[in-house]
Amino acid sequence: MSSIILKPKLTELYTLNEFILNELQEENLHVNLIVEEVFVNIIKYSKADFIKVNVEYENETLIMKFIDNGIEFNPLLKEKHDLPKDIDEAQIGGLGIFLTKQISDELYYNYIDGENHLKIIKKVE
Repeated sequence: MSSIILKPKLTELYTLNEFILNELQEENLHVNLIVEEVFVNIIKYSKADFIKVNVEYENETLIMKFIDNGIEFNPLLKEKHDLPKDIDEAQIGGLGIFLTKQISDELYYNYIDGENHLKIIKKVE
């Protein structure tokens, strides 16, 4: 398992993507989307001082664990987002958690010792 600790700043997203790409060895659109949505949500809403990401890749399975010391938030309890009927009804925001749930294979959340722990499992072929 590899780990990286980042500041909760948008400029760190590039560093995180490079770190994960180093594990995977090739780009994956679904992984990029998951990473961006989770990381940006932590930055925008958690008020965390740090974001730690653990990554493990084995047998075409990527396991990512996002840990932050921000406000407790379980994204798995977030109600299903209503999708717009057409593009004119679409609003910016609110789909990140929904998309992450849809394209991840497994999601787990725990709040331990003042830290959010979000574990994401994604099959990568």
